Amino acid sequence: MSAVDRMHLPVDLHLHSTASDGALTPAALIERAAAAGLAAVALTDHDTMAGVEEAHEAGRRLGLEVIRGVEISVFDEKQEIHLLGYDPLYPEKLEAVLEAMRRDRYRRIGKMAALLRRQGIPLSEEEIIAEAAPAAPGRLHLARLLVKRGYSAGIGEAFSAYLKRGRPAYVPRRTLEPAPAIAALHRAGAVPVVAHPGVEGRARLRELVELGLRGVEVYHPDHPPELVRYYRHQAARMNLLITGGSDFHSDRGYQRSRLGAITVPYRCLAALKKAPRGF
Repeated sequence: MSAVDRMHLPVDLHLHSTASDGALTPAALIERAAAAGLAAVALTDHDTMAGVEEAHEAGRRLGLEVIRGVEISVFDEKQEIHLLGYDPLYPEKLEAVLEAMRRDRYRRIGKMAALLRRQGIPLSEEEIIAEAAPAAPGRLHLARLLVKRGYSAGIGEAFSAYLKRGRPAYVPRRTLEPAPAIAALHRAGAVPVVAHPGVEGRARLRELVELGLRGVEVYHPDHPPELVRYYRHQAARMNLLITGGSDFHSDRGYQRSRLGAITVPYRCLAALKKAPRGF
């Protein structure tokens, strides 16, 4: 295959494994991606890169390129923003930040369990942690447990009844604001990209670019055609990288699409790998 032909092959730059809240192990995820005919993928687990080595090993065995990545949630007084950090040159420089975020997950899940018990749902913190293992616990793990124990009919119902912002068991996370989070990604030599910015993200995009954002996830299951067009236009105006992916977590339940359902051509990954690192 020529280099030109390779630039058109599909890649999925947003995948989750059991290292965070996905349903497949890193190796099984890569096996699925290879079977789907993808040329490359990025493993972007929440607050951890613990699954990357296993994914890389599976990729080497199957001839599938695997890019190291991570997804982190940041908050300020305006909204929650998700950032993807791609291909860090110095991943060890991110570990202290990610460890702090994982510790906060345990604090949060304990408070959410206590709130659920006030609602008459007797789930213990230990049960939720066991459901999440080996990952740090999050809302999706808790939602799965609510379904397993018969307190909710489905993952979406668990979120809408108990776990979404404003619902009885919701507890906000304590994480970085956008500026220090983007700075941390730059210090690690990663390429910071805003994940699935949606309608609300339109008002913040330029501000994030001024803080050092390098790209925008244009293609995502939550982005209808009009939002895709909008973010493609903004990426061209602001000289931003374009990325995309399925945000795959599992075959069933809360997350929205199958692995590889949303892809971008390999040329987007090639541009990402050539992007300048640091400020």
